[in-house]
Amino acid sequence: MVLDPLAQIDLFAIAGVAAIFLVTFFLLRRVFFAPLIDVMEKRAVRMETARSRRAEAERLLEDARRRAEGLLAAAREEAGRIADAAREERVEAAAGRRAAAGAEAEAILARGRDEVLALRRSEEARLAEELLACVGQTLARMVGRVDERNVRFLVNRALAAKESR
Repeated sequence: MVLDPLAQIDLFAIAGVAAIFLVTFFLLRRVFFAPLIDVMEKRAVRMETARSRRAEAERLLEDARRRAEGLLAAAREEAGRIADAAREERVEAAAGRRAAAGAEAEAILARGRDEVLALRRSEEARLAEELLACVGQTLARMVGRVDERNVRFLVNRALAAKESR
């Protein structure tokens, strides 16, 4: 029996282990790692697309809010002009004319409020539909078939929670 440790090395065994390791490595890389990396890259692309759609929806919502504020400011300005005209007429005209001008100002203000409310509702409905489509597509790709009623329920619940804040 030789006590030299270098003499006990079996090159065929080392070569066999190295070959098994390399075959296992390349098989795992081809069968497992490559598809996993592809799935992760596709998921990252979908997430980035969803983020950009969300940013676009938020931008549209902010634009709608600005337009609504503009309409409200214009309605207030219009109401202010009508109120000023009513004050001038009050001096010149009788009580009947003053009441008519006040009613006209209220009608314009109510119309402006209705327009703002209708615009806001339409933008919220459009946002809800876009959010529903995005969530539905995301869930469909993540888990397969999704019940649209459940997705609609979740989207409506999320929007209601945001409005209650």
